[in-house]
Amino acid sequence: MPLANTAEEAKKLVPEVEAQETKLRFSKFDTEVAWKVGNTIREKFLNNPAWKDKGIVIHISTFTGHNIFTAAVGKQNATNPGNWVWIEGKKNVVKRFNHSSFFVGRNLVSAGKVPEDVLPFPEFAAHGGAFPVWIKDAPIAPIGTIIVSGLQQDEDHQIIVDSLEEILPNL
Repeated sequence: MPLANTAEEAKKLVPEVEAQETKLRFSKFDTEVAWKVGNTIREKFLNNPAWKDKGIVIHISTFTGHNIFTAAVGKQNATNPGNWVWIEGKKNVVKRFNHSSFFVGRNLVSAGKVPEDVLPFPEFAAHGGAFPVWIKDAPIAPIGTIIVSGLQQDEDHQIIVDSLEEILPNL
């Protein structure tokens, strides 16, 4: 999925990201499911040769504060405490808007705005990499987030989407 830096590119991308959020919902979500999601993301990262010199942090939690899965993966020293600043900012975007951080950021770009001008960093990070955990038939609000930090924002988003597309049909 391209980054979509211009308003015109972002306008085309926003509906696609919204469709992902609508489609990629859980029939159930517990510690076993979170473990499977986290490990699938980890394996996809480790098996991509383009990322051999990179690192990511994977974080899955509920909005009640239950941290279910956390891992730093990849090349030593490729992740650092700064990744946690991004994780918290991305999580706050999902909590506030009930959409992925990539959707919110690209939606702002599509309106000709700079995400950081609208949502102050580090409290908010409207960059790809936080995806809402929605339960099917529970449309009020997501219950948590799946977050990746360390790649380009479109890659942070896409590795989550690819993992969910693989896992969800088998739940």
